[in-house]
Amino acid sequence: MKLPSLLSLVTDDLAIDLGTSRTRVFARGRGIVVNEPSLLAYDQPSREVVAVGLEALELEGRASNDIQIISPLQDGVVADSTFAGKLIASYIRMARDGRSSISRRVLISIAADATDIEHYALRYAAKEAGVSNVHFINKGMVALLGSGVDPEDQRATLVVDVGAGTTTIAAMVHKHLIFSRTLRVGGNDLDAALIEMIKQNHNLLVGPRTAERVKIELGCAVPLDQEHTTMVKGRSTIAGNPDMAIVNSIEVHDAIEPVLARIVLAIQEALEALPPEASGDIYDRGMMLAGGASLLAGFDERLSKETELAVQLTESPARSVIRGLGLLFEDPLMLRRAIVKAG
Repeated sequence: MKLPSLLSLVTDDLAIDLGTSRTRVFARGRGIVVNEPSLLAYDQPSREVVAVGLEALELEGRASNDIQIISPLQDGVVADSTFAGKLIASYIRMARDGRSSISRRVLISIAADATDIEHYALRYAAKEAGVSNVHFINKGMVALLGSGVDPEDQRATLVVDVGAGTTTIAAMVHKHLIFSRTLRVGGNDLDAALIEMIKQNHNLLVGPRTAERVKIELGCAVPLDQEHTTMVKGRSTIAGNPDMAIVNSIEVHDAIEPVLARIVLAIQEALEALPPEASGDIYDRGMMLAGGASLLAGFDERLSKETELAVQLTESPARSVIRGLGLLFEDPLMLRRAIVKAG
């Protein structure tokens, strides 16, 4: 019997966008092979994982008291290294699809200004997942590359990536990052604001999925000319029984406005921190907008009005980071420059 060669046991290089809301895995030569919620469900008495990703999401709000559903990442960083490791391991197995048991290299995006503790937590999670040859990659740089920015461009380009847990602001000139900053605010903060508003205004407890639906249906970064409403269902905070309420677009806008204002202020401060020549380039060409939360209605219009710049949404904004990670496999120089080391 012919034994498999060592190379046949080694799978593609893998890249992982480990997000607060979703995890995406890119396999070199095959593209994006995993796109699942960053959730897992575990049995509290035994701490055994019972479901991951979409399966865990389906259990949310419906599981027994013994089943806890968590995201091991909060605000873009690892909050629970052990469970984050289990999440990564599960998605790597899914990406390998029975092809092998080893990976050549694994790239994982991380904020450029991540602390040593955050680096350690992510490295520990990778180790728990059985990943040894791992490189942490500057999220700002791959957001730029994945948004279609030509790394050879001699003029400055600015990208704002608004994810679920963080907002990354980055600018590049000729393969060099000239600015990168991470704000620990994102789409999940909009959802949290809506959950709190519905609780306060309507005495109703709702979950993240309901809040996200309300955000999609009624959320807008600018005041709407006409009021719209939607029905939400949850648990009454007074009687404790199932109940419903009608939520309107005015109260939704009021609830999310403080979060939006923080993001806009951070972008304005970033623009003020750019070198003068780069500012001139950005004035001419505007900024690019990426990240799933950037799809909030009116957000590009709001940014354009507040910064007086043209704002362009990238293609498939939620996939900018994972696309950028995948591109690094074909550009060794950019890969070396994108690696983030602990301080």
